[in-house]
Amino acid sequence: MIRVAVAGANGKMGSLICRDILEQDDMSLVAAMDIKGVGKKIGDLEIRDARGMGEIFDELSPDLYVDFTVADSSVKNIETASEKGINLVVGTTGFSKEQEERIRRAVEGKVSAVISPNFSLGVNVFWRLTKEAASHLKDYDVEIIEAHDRLKKDSPSGTARRTYEIVCEVLGERKPVYGRSGSGERGEGIGIHSIRAGDIVSDHTILFGGDGERLEITHKAQSWEPFSSGVLMSIRWLSKGREKKIYEMEDVLEL
Repeated sequence: MIRVAVAGANGKMGSLICRDILEQDDMSLVAAMDIKGVGKKIGDLEIRDARGMGEIFDELSPDLYVDFTVADSSVKNIETASEKGINLVVGTTGFSKEQEERIRRAVEGKVSAVISPNFSLGVNVFWRLTKEAASHLKDYDVEIIEAHDRLKKDSPSGTARRTYEIVCEVLGERKPVYGRSGSGERGEGIGIHSIRAGDIVSDHTILFGGDGERLEITHKAQSWEPFSSGVLMSIRWLSKGREKKIYEMEDVLEL
């Protein structure tokens, strides 16, 4: 039985992951944590205050910690879990370069961690196709468009940021251009556009525009279930014993 602790348990993704873990035969939800909704029931558990995470880890000895919080809190949570030798699945987005470096230092050589801005199988195939398209369409203009619900905190999304990084890995560093305004011809760089409206779950499109044609690759999620399924897959994958370093979802999926 894999003993799992989750932070962000009062949030959209965290609460779904908690409920899905409770339905698994090979997993046990030992702690649900957040700084909001403390005392709220998830199954037989009550949400506990995430600010006491270190003590909760000492008390319950989870095998694995799942983090769907916010960037500033997540970095501290990852450092706490790593110090205690607890493996990690992290879906929090919006990290700065400095925060990513802190996470790398906290994890490498201490624990195994799957860290991804998106755990969906479909999105990871979307990234694979993006990489393939970029390698063949090197002289095409590139634009990335993402849409989420009005409550999403970070912009652009972590998935859009990772899509941009994948294109740069193939084509070389390109300047990100966030939105477009003014007049004149299109300049250099990769356009990144964010939409926040209604209850859109998650839409991502990358557009490669050439003379007389364009290629668009799009992923649309109708629910959050594909993301939770990917988290459960990552938990099981890490439970088999992995080298102590950071992995991406593509490692889990063997893409």
